[in-house]
Amino acid sequence: MKKLLFLSIMAAFVLSGCKTTGTKSVASSDGVHPYSIGFQLYSVRNDLEKDFYGTLKKVRDLGYTGVEFYNEYAGNSIVDVKRMCTELGLIPFSNHVPFQVMMDDLDRVIEENTILGVQYITFPYMDEASRPGVDPDKFKETVVRIGEIGAKVKQAGFQLLYHNHDFEFVKLPDGTLGHDYIFSSTAPGDVMVELDACWADYAGYKCDQIIPKYKGRIPVIHIKDYYKEGELSSDPYALIGIEGDSGKKDAGGKFEFRPLGAGIMDLPALVDVSLASGVRWLCVEQDDPAEGASDWFEGPAQSIVWLRENGLL
Repeated sequence: MKKLLFLSIMAAFVLSGCKTTGTKSVASSDGVHPYSIGFQLYSVRNDLEKDFYGTLKKVRDLGYTGVEFYNEYAGNSIVDVKRMCTELGLIPFSNHVPFQVMMDDLDRVIEENTILGVQYITFPYMDEASRPGVDPDKFKETVVRIGEIGAKVKQAGFQLLYHNHDFEFVKLPDGTLGHDYIFSSTAPGDVMVELDACWADYAGYKCDQIIPKYKGRIPVIHIKDYYKEGELSSDPYALIGIEGDSGKKDAGGKFEFRPLGAGIMDLPALVDVSLASGVRWLCVEQDDPAEGASDWFEGPAQSIVWLRENGLL
């Protein structure tokens, strides 16, 4: 597997050259779009609450080029957060901002993220009442609002992304996949894709089924791994979130997030199709530590090792 992935990446270098972004040279699939390795800070949220600067430094020291925030700063001002990133040489490339926050005070969201200096403002999660499998009509109304927010965000100089979980991959009454409806009903320049490949895979949709649809409209991928055992009788997202243990079992099976290469994802295929589709950021995320992990950084550190071993760093 490692050999095949390394050859795929080297082919991208040979055929399209190498671009430089931030402090490192990264493979480019078409000679135009650079690739960088990012990190979703939600993965170490407990550490950030204890030592914000020290945690950012540790993320940098592991080898991550950029960071994606989740609209929480452990009491630090947005000015100080920007200063920390600058001092550490980290690129704050994206921020997950709750949809309700964007609806209630979009001007403030734009102001804060202007200071932070992100390129992408990301809609990270859809409330249960608006999901396609719960209320299709309300889901469609929510998609209209996503499009409206995307247009305003674009006018302010940012790009709005929509980040999926598994619940978008259900069909509407007319047979349209909810995830497809989001992007077929919004302007490509206003709303782009941040694909969480793990959740899409869990929902039964492989990366080569999804990513090519959005070539040129999918600047960020959440590259993550997971393990599933048996059939779950409840939403796996309801099984996670207890500090230090994502290996939750219910009556039917088990689900847990794992470091890259330690789960069941076909990561070489994911990287290959991403390289071919214009993805600019491979963003590592591990929502919770795997069962038995010593701390919240063990998984992100193992993921960096996998990236290096497979020629991505």
